[in-house]
Parts: sequence; C-alpha cells; structure tokens
Amino acid sequence: MNSREAWQLDGEDLKSEVLDLVRARHELQSRMVLLIVEMFSREVLGGKGFRAIAQWLHGSTNLEIGECSLLVGLARLLMLEPVVADAFHRGDTDALKARQVASFCQHPPKNMTLAEVDKARGILLGLASKNIADCDAVRAAIRRIEKQYGKREDGVPVGEDSERNEFYASKGLYGRVTVKGDLDAVNGARLITLLSSLSAPTPEKDGVKDTRTPALRRADGFCELLRRYERAGLGPIEGGVKPHITVTASAKDITDLQALKDLLPSTEELGFAWTDWVGPISIDTARMLACDCTVTRILLDENGVPLDCGKEARTATVPQRRALAVRDGGCAFPGCGTPSGWCDAHHISLERWWPNRSRQPDLVVRSSPPDTAPHRVACRDRPGSEVGVLSADVR
Repeated sequence: MNSREAWQLDGEDLKSEVLDLVRARHELQSRMVLLIVEMFSREVLGGKGFRAIAQWLHGSTNLEIGECSLLVGLARLLMLEPVVADAFHRGDTDALKARQVASFCQHPPKNMTLAEVDKARGILLGLASKNIADCDAVRAAIRRIEKQYGKREDGVPVGEDSERNEFYASKGLYGRVTVKGDLDAVNGARLITLLSSLSAPTPEKDGVKDTRTPALRRADGFCELLRRYERAGLGPIEGGVKPHITVTASAKDITDLQALKDLLPSTEELGFAWTDWVGPISIDTARMLACDCTVTRILLDENGVPLDCGKEARTATVPQRRALAVRDGGCAFPGCGTPSGWCDAHHISLERWWPNRSRQPDLVVRSSPPDTAPHRVACRDRPGSEVGVLSADVR
C-alpha cells in the first residue's frame, strides 16, 4: 500500500490504491465473519451480560446495532451455506450479494427439490460474481426463480402466500424509523384500502391545493392509521398495559412556566424527553403529546430511586412498572436495549448475583431468562436483600 499522501499520487496510483483498499476491506470482512462463526461455537460472552454477539459488538464499538446485526446475520447464514461461504471468502462475491443468495437458499419455494436449490445456488453465485451485477440483478433473478415455481404444493399462488410476508421497522439516524415490508395480495389490498381515504389530497378551506407529495400523503395516512388504532385501545396488553406511547420527562422540562420551575429547585432539567423505542425526543414534541395524555407522577429521591409506587402487591403493579421504566429506561444491564414493555417482574437475592457489591436497588429492569444473572443496577445499602427486577422475554 502506498505510503505517500493522496495529493502526491497520480491518477493511476490513485485508482490502484483504491482497488487495493477495496480488496483489503473484503479480506477484513471475511476475517470478521470467520471469527464471529467461531464465537457461535464458544461461550465467549459468558458473564459479560450480553445476550447476543450483535449487542456485545454494538456496546464495544461505535457501530450501530443495525450494522452489527447485519454482520452477525451474515455469519449465521454462511454457517448454514458453506458453498456460499466459500465464494464469499474467495472474494467472488461481496457481503450483500452473499447474504441474498444464502437467504434464498435457506428459504426457497416450498416445492423446490434439493437438487433444484443446488442448481439455483450455482446460477445465483455465478451472477453475483460478475462485476456488472448488483443486488438488484440478483434480486431480479431470485424473483424469476420464485415465479417459475409459482404455487406451493398446496396450490397457494406466490402472490397470496402469507408465509412469505415480511415487515421491518428499524431505528435509524436521529431517532427516525425506517419501515420496509412485503405483503401478500390480500393484506396488501387491505393496507392500500385503509390508506386510500386517509392519504387522499386535502385542499385547504380556502381552496388552496394540497402541496404534499403522494409519498408524504401516504406516510401521513399511515401515521393517522396508527393513531386511530392506538386510541381505540384494540391492541393486546403488553407489560401490564394497553399499547401506547410512553414519554418520560422531568416536571421542569415539560412545563414552560418559570414560576413552576422555581418550585422544583432540585429537579434536573435535561432539555429532552425519552421514549422506550426510539430514545430521546424534543421537549416541544413531548409537550404536544402531553396535550391529551394520561399523566403519571412518579416521585424520585436524590439517587433516582422511585418513591411511593403504590400499594403492596405480590407482583409488580402497573405504577411500579412505570416507576422502573422511568428510572432504568428499559433493561438496566449495560449493553442490553430491551424496552420495558418486554420485561417481567421478579425478585432475586442480591448476594447471589452481586456478592462483591454493596449498593444495590430494590427494583431494576432485567433482560434475561429467569435462570440467568440479572442486569445492572445501583441503589441502597441492603446486602442480602431481595431485589425486584424486570426480566425481558427474548424476542
């Protein structure tokens, strides 16, 4: 690799070094995949508190959780597809196209035989190895193969096969959420029908034309559909409550009255509010949501421990769960991002899990199976006391 500064290189040297770096990057990706595959076969995360390799990688680097999940997912797929893995490690194809081919071979049309899957694998790898091929070309080839086999063995056409449905909602930059899906014809028609009236152009009262783009109108219609479903309260109970947005903010932040702020001298003013799923949101948005919300007041002491959480009960009450969510923001163990809605309440012995720690809380948010060590917390001096924790389901 050239040690000269970039401005010192001529055109040919620039092109040559860029290509060298591309090859080096692929070699590093290949090495990372091999190491992650080896990690799957060992208990390398034992005692570290991470439930998955992707969470550990995210917590140990500045990589986003989505990028970590893609890398770990590729390693898992290539474990199951040694032919595709060999092509990837040789440099015949890149990570994205290798993932496409491996994913198809693991989930082929139900009426494809093993011999036909092997043949399709060879065709797709041959296409993926060409420099002129991109992910769209591989995806188009996969669609042609799926179309060729048409219906399932039970006669269900590809377009009506609900087992092929996919839906992704991924947190991205600035807390935004990217939505992507693939639905069967019936549910697709249901979605389009429900969105039709909600996404229609809406002129102003004075007749001014609706200037929103069709994409924005559909997004607004989808958001309105979510709001109406939420307000109707039709969803199943999760975490002891009906589905709803939970926004956590200090009293100082949520009010713009200076007189009220002066009454709360010990209350911290953070400048933002917090939601379970997407993290921080602006105070203006929190105030907008507070216009028609149900307010739960939770009093914390100087250490952040909730006080007066309601009447005593054998299991954690809804107010107690809310108090835990306010204090811990979800799973309290470092590196675990499990939201509070996926957690269950338990009581465990402090000395069993934290024999060398002197300050532990009465209640924490825990994300692990019942027989594994609970997650982090800090609280009062009560060695040997019982600790109530929220234990998250692994989903």
